[in-house]
Amino acid sequence: MSDLVLEQRHDAVAVLTLNNPKTRNALSRDMLFVLADCLERLNEDDSCRAVILRGGNGHFCSGGDVSGMTAERPLPVGRGRMVLGHRVVSAMVKGNKPVIAAVEGYAAGAGFSLACAADYLIATPNAKFVSSFAKVSLVPDLGLLWSLPRRIGLAQARRLFYSAAVTEIDEALQLGIVDEQVANTDQLLERALELAAQFTAHAPLSVALVRSALARGMDTLDQALAYEMDNQAALYLTDDHKEAVNAFMNKRTPEFRGR
Repeated sequence: MSDLVLEQRHDAVAVLTLNNPKTRNALSRDMLFVLADCLERLNEDDSCRAVILRGGNGHFCSGGDVSGMTAERPLPVGRGRMVLGHRVVSAMVKGNKPVIAAVEGYAAGAGFSLACAADYLIATPNAKFVSSFAKVSLVPDLGLLWSLPRRIGLAQARRLFYSAAVTEIDEALQLGIVDEQVANTDQLLERALELAAQFTAHAPLSVALVRSALARGMDTLDQALAYEMDNQAALYLTDDHKEAVNAFMNKRTPEFRGR
């Protein structure tokens, strides 16, 4: 794997660290390519049950690599870059592994988008969030037009999109950008691993199907009932469901295998 994205394993949890200190982990084309490949591979890896995404060197991600924007980019080149970014977000949101974003320092622009694409977002007191796209005459990308309003509502999302205001930790918690604050950087990974252990303690097929439902959105009761009808009867037939019932009856801890 490239040094731009570092991977560590903690049992069934993969920890991915964005690693480009010169640019505060800006999402260059090379980093997007490596991150997309990594996330897609982990989604196909049965030994991985959850992913933690963080930034190295004191910052989560400063967004797009502005130094790479100085050259003229014809429409096909710009669209090609977007395809890479969309691979990353699709692997995070549509994949079958829960993703925890562990944020310290800046999550700006597309870095903000990555953080909001996670299932759960924890942050340190020095975390700062900014939708900086209006400052460089761009629209929010990597799905932020979808993910931020779902977290904080349309009115506040509009305010942050239009003003490009920096949101610090207290306001981020109040708005719902951040789900949980830790006391300091030392506790950030520790807490993320604790949460990941909770997320991976139960049946992976159930977690994957819940993620899929929440990603597509359940706007009506009928949609929820239809999703249940399509999936619950099939889950009754899985080895994991049978194992869970057997474990309950015999007063033991089930061993789930994702089958």
